[in-house]
Amino acid sequence: MLNLLTSLEGFEGEVLVVENIDSDAISSLTDIDAEVILNVNRGMNIGAWNRGYLERRDYDTYLFLQDECFLKKDGFVEAILSRFKKNPKLGMLGESLNTKWSHPWGTLTNSPMNNYSDDHFIGRSRSRRVDTYLSAMQSWGVDPGETGAHLRSLVWAIRGDVLRQMGGFPIGTNKGECIAAEISVSRRIIQMGLEFDQIDEVPFFYFGHLEWRSDGSSKV
Repeated sequence: MLNLLTSLEGFEGEVLVVENIDSDAISSLTDIDAEVILNVNRGMNIGAWNRGYLERRDYDTYLFLQDECFLKKDGFVEAILSRFKKNPKLGMLGESLNTKWSHPWGTLTNSPMNNYSDDHFIGRSRSRRVDTYLSAMQSWGVDPGETGAHLRSLVWAIRGDVLRQMGGFPIGTNKGECIAAEISVSRRIIQMGLEFDQIDEVPFFYFGHLEWRSDGSSKV
């Protein structure tokens, strides 16, 4: 996190840090030159981002970053704002499209990716991945659409009016639901008649991520 904040020195927008902690944890960021909010660790990074949005509900544009991100190239603000200005239908941008899930739900259901997982549940019953995601989306009122295409929740830039219309982000209560929340946000964008895309056609062009290969193909 400190490396990311250091790389953003000179950024003219407001920086708000939301740190997910356990109830008895002490923040390690108390001395940084930015406002820090301590958040109950619910919903993983999307839960933290949602808390940040709730604290700042009136911005024109939001940029959400995981703390494992690092700045690779300047000009990200201009690039994001330019994309939004040129295409009014564009509601959300990110650094990495998850192309592995860009298939019809029926195909995904019958694929090896739809395996049972120890951290995926519907209610209290262990569930397969696709079933978990579709069930969670249904509970949140999100139309899954035709495919599972989505932007990975590593870097998200979202127009303020779009985020306000969405009412913030869905919050998962376990790992399976957190992945469902990641997919849900992109599918909600489509449900609203809008589009999502990478900031640049090259993955991780402006921001890299310590856990992901630079081509976005898989984790390191």
